[in-house]
Amino acid sequence: MHSHTIDTRRENDLWRAIGLARSLATGPEPFVIAIDGRSGAGKSSLATRLLERIALEEGENAAELFRLEDLYPGWEGLESGVDEYAAILGRVLRNEDATWHAWDWTRNRREPSSRTLSAGAKVIIAEGVGATAPGHQEVRPHFGIWLHLESNIRRYRALTRDGDLYRPYWQLWAEQEERLFAR
Repeated sequence: MHSHTIDTRRENDLWRAIGLARSLATGPEPFVIAIDGRSGAGKSSLATRLLERIALEEGENAAELFRLEDLYPGWEGLESGVDEYAAILGRVLRNEDATWHAWDWTRNRREPSSRTLSAGAKVIIAEGVGATAPGHQEVRPHFGIWLHLESNIRRYRALTRDGDLYRPYWQLWAEQEERLFAR
């Protein structure tokens, strides 16, 4: 089974569309690309490939990757994590640095030290369930990508990736995704 959800030709088309959108962006704030979709759809893989492409063409520090999984406060925290992300996204879109505390999945609590998402990056790639900030019309990334795969394929991919850690939470998470995307 392939790890990619987008073939090379479509990824190149996507890259050209991102380039066009970036050429039309007028503000001083970082250009935000949001890669959204349900668990197991291929968001992380695509985000990594786009980050590598930007680094190759524009330099290592041209883009920053922001993974929403660092925000969700546990297995029942999808909606509150997306709400926190929307606040962070709002600050970045106002060209302000955003400070936050990552979720420590092994200790089941927030990390004590803060992290910063810098408004100094040319591009921010936000990746994760809710990266387009559903339910938050006040903030919109510059470019949104929605990845879709059928549920059985996504489940297979997610459980292959995360194994027994994710298995007991798959249904709980899927129900939260339903509620989030119905907003």
